[in-house]
Amino acid sequence: MAEKNIALITGAGGGIGAGIAKKLSGDGFTVICVDKDANMVEQVSASIPGSDWFALDVTKESEIVALRDSLAKSVGNPTHVVNSAGVFFEHSLLTLEESEFDLIMNVNIKGMFFMCKAFIPAMVEAGKGNVINIASTAGLRGGRNRPIYSASKGAVVLFTRSIAIDFGSKGVRVNCVAPGLIDTPMASWISNDKEALSKWEKTIPAQRIGTPEDIGKAVSYLASDESSFVFGETLVVDGGGMA
Repeated sequence: MAEKNIALITGAGGGIGAGIAKKLSGDGFTVICVDKDANMVEQVSASIPGSDWFALDVTKESEIVALRDSLAKSVGNPTHVVNSAGVFFEHSLLTLEESEFDLIMNVNIKGMFFMCKAFIPAMVEAGKGNVINIASTAGLRGGRNRPIYSASKGAVVLFTRSIAIDFGSKGVRVNCVAPGLIDTPMASWISNDKEALSKWEKTIPAQRIGTPEDIGKAVSYLASDESSFVFGETLVVDGGGMA
């Protein structure tokens, strides 16, 4: 009997997370969609045959632990965890409120910490597992009007590298994907301005904005045995913007 691969995807209620969930389902994974927005994640799950969904706030460790324990009793421990939940909004260092700082850091990095802390132990016990974190090109270089977002995504990159070292020898591969500009609601600051978007697209080799499907394909590679020698890597998927 073929081994059942279970992929748990956070932030699966829309955008990049939904694209990842749909791609992994097409690859044959049993997909579990997680998002804070129950209505959105239910709709995404309804479009993915055989998937299940849960409303969960990744900044609440108790909710993650409860989900872990529930899954262990029902479908089994996830073999793959994709940390895609994230938040972005343009901001100024001089006017950003402490609550907004906390929101960015809590969702983008603390939630990832909670997820890995909860689900990696079962992978270590099994002697195999796969964690894929979604970072951003904003975590690899500076950018205008996003200092704390960039800091959070830079943290994702080094968090990924560090735990890849800690758990790689125990059979758990950890990598991350760094998307560039992707056509999701988080990119509305430019995608709603057709003239600005067209001007930007002409500056990169791909000559277009990315899609959630582009990121889904990158995650699919990292989730597969084709990447069995890839540990602690940051796979940039940005149409050549960082070239």
